[in-house]
Amino acid sequence: MWQLYNNGEVSSVDLSERVPFLEYSTKPNVSQPDLETLPLSPCIIKTHLSYDVIPKGESESTRCKYVYVARNPKDVAVSKYKFVNSIPRCGYTGPWEFMQSCLSMAKVNISHATNALS
Repeated sequence: MWQLYNNGEVSSVDLSERVPFLEYSTKPNVSQPDLETLPLSPCIIKTHLSYDVIPKGESESTRCKYVYVARNPKDVAVSKYKFVNSIPRCGYTGPWEFMQSCLSMAKVNISHATNALS
């Protein structure tokens, strides 16, 4: 998104500084994004929060535009497997087949996507 708003520009500034996570503003042990230095328009912020809990503008002139990104669940499963295997403190060193069977038993809740699209 940052590159779309900046005409394809490439920047050496860390992405987390250019586009902070909204959740990080509430974590005391994580470096806080300086929201005061972000441009007012467009201001790009990323979050894992569901659409129904994201702050909305109070009037038409302050209402936000949202880009909702969802990944294919199979892609998420492979990514999760590779991630937990790459970090020893996660404690998982098992085979893909075991992770696949655990993930296939999980119930997928897509209500957040339905709410964002309505």
